[in-house]
Amino acid sequence: MARQEEQPLALVTGAAQGIGEAVVERLLGDGLRVLALDRDAAGLQTLSRRLSAQPVSTVEFDLTLVAETPAFLEGLVAEHGPITRLALIAGVWPGAPIVEMTDETWDLNFRVNVTSPFAFMRSLAPVMAPAGGGAIVATASRNAYRSSVGNAAYDASKAALLGLMRTASGEFAGYGIRVNAVSPGVISTPGTREIEDPSFKGPYLKQIPMDRYGSPREIAAVCSFLLSADASFMTGQDIIVDGGQIACQDNGRLLQIPGMDAAGPGADSAG
Repeated sequence: MARQEEQPLALVTGAAQGIGEAVVERLLGDGLRVLALDRDAAGLQTLSRRLSAQPVSTVEFDLTLVAETPAFLEGLVAEHGPITRLALIAGVWPGAPIVEMTDETWDLNFRVNVTSPFAFMRSLAPVMAPAGGGAIVATASRNAYRSSVGNAAYDASKAALLGLMRTASGEFAGYGIRVNAVSPGVISTPGTREIEDPSFKGPYLKQIPMDRYGSPREIAAVCSFLLSADASFMTGQDIIVDGGQIACQDNGRLLQIPGMDAAGPGADSAG
């Protein structure tokens, strides 16, 4: 086994809970050193105590502070060494109908979901290149492909993130840096407790062929693959992990939702 100082160093945003926490644990299991970043100080303290025997350091930072990001990352690299694996997991999703959405809500979605990943890539690609290259993974969303009413800012920001990922993959390829994304469907996390309400969950599961929500560990497994040498010829791609929701709508299952049978056998056939 390589000495700790020789292990690749990964930075994970949104690391205090949910998918980010699962990614931290998975990358530690893969033998990487990990910087776990979040703005939630209490959550980071809990994570640090639980993983105290692992090569993980917690870092508190607010991703909305885009202007401060370059100096912040420069300090991390100076203290911990070159970051060659970057998992951009953090995301926000405040929503409202378009005509009711405030500038602040729109800006927050784009600042955290798009502009912050841009700032991290811009600062860390020049670090990865002389270190021999690296890999970046960003979490987009099923909503980048199939939007939902009341979520215009989130849906648009995740579609923009995929555009950023594809451009970065082309620009960074010559430096040995791969850039990919994973688009989760509905994932059970502490931040999405409302989806467990039986009145919502029962009908919603009829839209998912696998008849369940995903888990943070399942998304972390895909992130682990994309950051590993097993994906060495893969860049500019997005992997959708949604239990088959986008791939196939089963109208027979939809008609099991109370009230849907009145719409007839072709209900919602257009998707």
